[in-house]
Amino acid sequence: MRAFFLVVAAVLAGACSVEDANDESVTAAAVTLGNPPPGSNQMLRAPVTVAEGLEVIISDVVIPAGATVPRHYHPGEEFVYVIDGSAVHVEQGKPEQILRAGDAYVIPPRAIHEPRGGPEGARAIVFRLHVEGQDERILVPE
Repeated sequence: MRAFFLVVAAVLAGACSVEDANDESVTAAAVTLGNPPPGSNQMLRAPVTVAEGLEVIISDVVIPAGATVPRHYHPGEEFVYVIDGSAVHVEQGKPEQILRAGDAYVIPPRAIHEPRGGPEGARAIVFRLHVEGQDERILVPE
């Protein structure tokens, strides 16, 4: 699974158009190596040049210990790589799954989920293949 994630990451990174640092279609934030704030901290948003109408969004996601992210889905696929701590992946219609540092996971488009931080919280790098013009995250009422 780790090899699959690395291949996907390399393909997505290579497909993103980041030719001009002043290009308004590319939004990047500095990576915080210490303790980034809780939530989804966007690192890069760029068009996928080999697939018109798609963009990639890369985020450094931090979920505090025991905190639950509100129930939601994304229009596109999500590729998750846990870099620190652990989280419980709670996805509608599937058993809960514990994800630990070093684990990679793929969340299908429109899969309703609500991850929960493990005892020490979790930090993950998340790649989203996103349809341009659609909301990034759609909240789903309980």
